[in-house]
Amino acid sequence: MELTLELVKGFNDDFNKDDSHVLAMNAVSRVELQDLAINRDLLKKMDFSFSHELDVAPEATAQQKVGVCWMFAAFNLLRYLTQQKINVKTFEYSGPYLMFWDKFEKANYFLEKMVELRNHDYDDRTVKQFLSNPIPDGGDWYMFVNLVKKYGIMPASSMQHSSYSKESTKHNEIMSSKLRKCASIIRKMHEDGSSLEEIQKKRAEFVEDIYKILVICFGNPPEKFDWSYKNEDKEFFREKDITPHDFFEKYVGINLDDYVSVWSSPMKDTPYNKLFTVEHTRKMVGGERHLSLNVTFEEFETYLMMTLKDNEPCLFSCDVGRDSLRKEGFLLKGIYNYDLIFKTNFDLEKAQRLEIGETSMTHCMLIVGMDLDGDKPLKWKVENSWGADVGKKGYFVMSDEWFNDNVYQLIINKKHLPAEKLEILKQDPILLPVWHPLN
Repeated sequence: MELTLELVKGFNDDFNKDDSHVLAMNAVSRVELQDLAINRDLLKKMDFSFSHELDVAPEATAQQKVGVCWMFAAFNLLRYLTQQKINVKTFEYSGPYLMFWDKFEKANYFLEKMVELRNHDYDDRTVKQFLSNPIPDGGDWYMFVNLVKKYGIMPASSMQHSSYSKESTKHNEIMSSKLRKCASIIRKMHEDGSSLEEIQKKRAEFVEDIYKILVICFGNPPEKFDWSYKNEDKEFFREKDITPHDFFEKYVGINLDDYVSVWSSPMKDTPYNKLFTVEHTRKMVGGERHLSLNVTFEEFETYLMMTLKDNEPCLFSCDVGRDSLRKEGFLLKGIYNYDLIFKTNFDLEKAQRLEIGETSMTHCMLIVGMDLDGDKPLKWKVENSWGADVGKKGYFVMSDEWFNDNVYQLIINKKHLPAEKLEILKQDPILLPVWHPLN
């Protein structure tokens, strides 16, 4: 259809005939669109009261201006266990310590893939995917597990924040530039007929360069550290020369392999009761791959309720930007009524939104409470990692309708899965591409 001047004039005449269109134009020109679109009737129905609530820390942690929500959500799961174990009200793990190793492993993984893909064209989709973001902040549960198994964890006081761990944008740009240069050299060596042994030797030099850059940016991660605390009974305890691995065993002491990823995806290429993995998501050479079991939403929600009834928090991944009122801490379906302002419909089914790129998993958080009316969930209490200045000391309320519409992944202890689901976990997974919406 050609946009003729006559056609546009007709649109304009129709617009001006309706005073509500003019009123909306005047309002939107002077008021923040989201403030104007808020559905205040929904807000009246929400509160921070829950029928089932875990004894969590009084304030949420802050991941700073770094996209490591996946790491902090997992830390929040572990810190709940630590707080129960040592009888303290609050505790925090060191983000900078694990971020250092995460960046190092991702850089090494990138270089590994550049060697593997050295004979692929630059316009190959997988090559472009890696080169577009060589060292991303993002991750998932399995990346966290791989890191903790290899490097352990430590309290926040034992490796404190640096500039990189507070705001990663510029540092990531520098690291990405270095890694792209390394990729270019690897590809040039291949074109010039260098052997794989020669390329791998050069790659080892690159890895040492990356390590040096990271130590300059983060500081040296300690191999051992001292730590002390006082519990709620005023008893004092001190650790001397404890390693990050020993700290995990003593102060968390769970088997991370007991936890599995469960999806509820209605897409055509992710049928229910199948096991999936996503290509190139290990981000650690030799690390365990990402595996996810896809189940119906009814099963998905049931496993979540079982987890909370067993007094365990549950890590989840969602599209946090949809219907999110950040300052007040509300995740409510329909909180922004754009249909009313623009007099047109924006709704899409969940599967359609995933398939056309309207939605994706953008954020990880922790569910630490629920409000049940009989067996029906009404809303959920969420522990975020955006600090204590949003929501209620950093905690959010998520309506069950929002959960249904925007949550795609849960991390569940295998003990909550029935026998037939555990059998599916033993199957060979279906491989999805790295650009899949559920990556």
